[in-house]
Amino acid sequence: MDNLPTCDIKLAAILVALGIPIREVDPVTCVVDQERGRRNEVYTFWLDVSGFGLRDKAKQLIEAYKAAREWADFKLDKEHPLYWMKGALENREVLLNWIRKDVRPMQILTAGNKTVLIGEHASAGLRAKMKAML
Repeated sequence: MDNLPTCDIKLAAILVALGIPIREVDPVTCVVDQERGRRNEVYTFWLDVSGFGLRDKAKQLIEAYKAAREWADFKLDKEHPLYWMKGALENREVLLNWIRKDVRPMQILTAGNKTVLIGEHASAGLRAKMKAML
């Protein structure tokens, strides 16, 4: 069996979607390193490139993926699905980072058929105005 490893989850997802199978036995491995009291886990995704032409196809896709920073750097047709998938996964990552870091919880107040949302950092005056709207 001919295997190709990657630690890039976005790349692994794109390769699988484009027909490079993930190996059946231990498709993902994890190496745990304990350094200076910090636990570091490194995950590796193993792709099965033993089928005819799969290694060459995977190498071409990986090269295109890694080079795709600007339109001029695209190695494949600019409409190739790899670029759309990469863009979607990068957008997903940005959206998740916003959720994790920037989104503040809102307090929901309801009276009858009226609802107001009050941000956690709203001043006392603004809170009073919002409650009065109910």
